Amino acid sequence: MKRFLRSFALCFAFMLIFSGFSEATGATMRVKTNGNNRKVSVANVKVNGFDLYSEYKPYVDNGRTFVPIRELTELMGANVKWNQKTKSVSISMMDKDVKLKINSSVVYVNGKKMRIDDASVPKLTQYTAQNNECKTMVPLRFLSESLGFSVDWDQNKRLAMIDNGVVRAPQQQNDAKPVQEPKAPVEKAKEPMPLPKEPEVNDAKPQPMEPGQKKNITVVIDPGHGGHDSGAVAEDKTTEKALNLRLAPRVESMLRERGYNVIMTRSTDEFIALSERAAIANRNDADIFVSIHFNSAGSASAYGIEVLYASENDVELKKDAGDQTLLAREVLNAVLKETGANNRGIKNRPELAVLRRTNMTACLIEGGFMSNPGELEKLKSDSYLDKLANGIVKGIENYNRKYM
Repeated sequence: MKRFLRSFALCFAFMLIFSGFSEATGATMRVKTNGNNRKVSVANVKVNGFDLYSEYKPYVDNGRTFVPIRELTELMGANVKWNQKTKSVSISMMDKDVKLKINSSVVYVNGKKMRIDDASVPKLTQYTAQNNECKTMVPLRFLSESLGFSVDWDQNKRLAMIDNGVVRAPQQQNDAKPVQEPKAPVEKAKEPMPLPKEPEVNDAKPQPMEPGQKKNITVVIDPGHGGHDSGAVAEDKTTEKALNLRLAPRVESMLRERGYNVIMTRSTDEFIALSERAAIANRNDADIFVSIHFNSAGSASAYGIEVLYASENDVELKKDAGDQTLLAREVLNAVLKETGANNRGIKNRPELAVLRRTNMTACLIEGGFMSNPGELEKLKSDSYLDKLANGIVKGIENYNRKYM
């Protein structure tokens, strides 16, 4: 009888975790999936101690809690690759490799074919409140089973807490001493690779800086992804890692011409762990860190540029670096002026490793959507990349002149 009661209690707990969100907070929203408009209950999710930040809120549908795949898995320390042509997602984390496809019940876990029930298939969800933009949403139950993390339910807070024991949010301490954050996991490459050599700082005679600009500034430029980590993949097979490496050297060259010391985290197609990218900037006492990326979404409707930062209110390492929004805003404004692109704003993303683990002012620019055919054509052109680079450099110079 006791064994039966324990089993019943365990099953009841999981029912609360995966379907109890519908009564969690009472908040609802309108979404559209598979051509059907519906009202769904908003879900609250915390991953490894961090709030799951997304404009595209998790929700409950047909007894399943759906979460935005990229935001969730990035918090878990995973690599996510979206293939626009096949409408499929690959998730790699530690010894797990999961492949799934929109509206398909067939999934692959470490190469093994599996089937999930119809209520749990991944979906493209159209968010009414976000200009009908689409987001790839996957069921929390499937991720917990395939990637091996635990889920707990806080009845008082109406909150699902996900933990895979990888990255933890810093805990506040009463003595106000800096929090020593655990090292982020190093993602495993297919074969061992040596650490990158520290790029030499430019020793060419620089041009004079404009009045008001501080001299002897070291800027780290970080072209995202590389090697076996391709980042986003467009429908025509253009990879994010390649676009990043076309844009970053342009920024490097312009900054050097203006008298800045510049360090690149990578200048070739090689894999550099996220923790090492941040470590390069910290070891070199950099003043500014800028990570270069391009965006992708589950549909072709999303477009525009956004710049991410990690608020000093959320990350202990940033306390001495000051207001992190200033660089992000200057870079975004300058890039928008140069390109005329759609403004998606600046966003606080303290969970991103390269922003969280750098101890200087830092930002990450998402230079446009590879999943939008019109924007992709611009991103592939040299003239548009020149505009992006010019905007990034002007943003850095404006930040230097105004705030350094």
